[in-house]
Amino acid sequence: MKYLYLIIIVITLTSCTYREEKEDYNYLEVNSLRFIRNEDDTSILINDNGSFSLLLLGKENVFVDVDYLIKLSDRKTKMVAKEEFLLEDDLVINNITFKKNDKIEIDFNNYKFCIYIHELDRDNYAYCDFLYLYDPKQDFYITLNSNLLVLFYQTYTRFNYKFLYHLATVWIDSYTISEKSYTTVTINNNSFTVTSSGIRGKTIHKREKT
Repeated sequence: MKYLYLIIIVITLTSCTYREEKEDYNYLEVNSLRFIRNEDDTSILINDNGSFSLLLLGKENVFVDVDYLIKLSDRKTKMVAKEEFLLEDDLVINNITFKKNDKIEIDFNNYKFCIYIHELDRDNYAYCDFLYLYDPKQDFYITLNSNLLVLFYQTYTRFNYKFLYHLATVWIDSYTISEKSYTTVTINNNSFTVTSSGIRGKTIHKREKT
């Protein structure tokens, strides 16, 4: 009988450990890009083979130690990073290339992530694989084509009728970026998955080294 009790205890402990790992969903996997949105702003966190880069699109809105911090303005932050960069043209960090031209571009694992920003926009998105519409104005309009894999935009974005009509004419998957969830793009062997997980408990993003 005591052996039976031991077996039950071992199974219970094992299952508890497994659940803890599975519930650690806030951790950002290798070769992944995550949108982090809250009432303050949006930032993009990238795990490039264990090297973490954070792109601040506006105000500081997340607090996590990263290897590289990339900013679009010279606004001071309280972020802790090994290196900090002001993105002005092209910037190469390990396997990632950041570009600032008529949009923000992130070349990562053979995919091109583009970010629409009103002040930079020249309606040039034909070669983007992914496109994020960062706080578009009410009169916003850009040209999309079916080569675009996924379109991202904030929840409750109010598009004008002209753009809505254009969007209905192209075949594009779309995901909304919410303050209540993390939307993550994970790349594996020239394919990708997009997931959205509700935020629960402590946000981890990056595990501390032991």
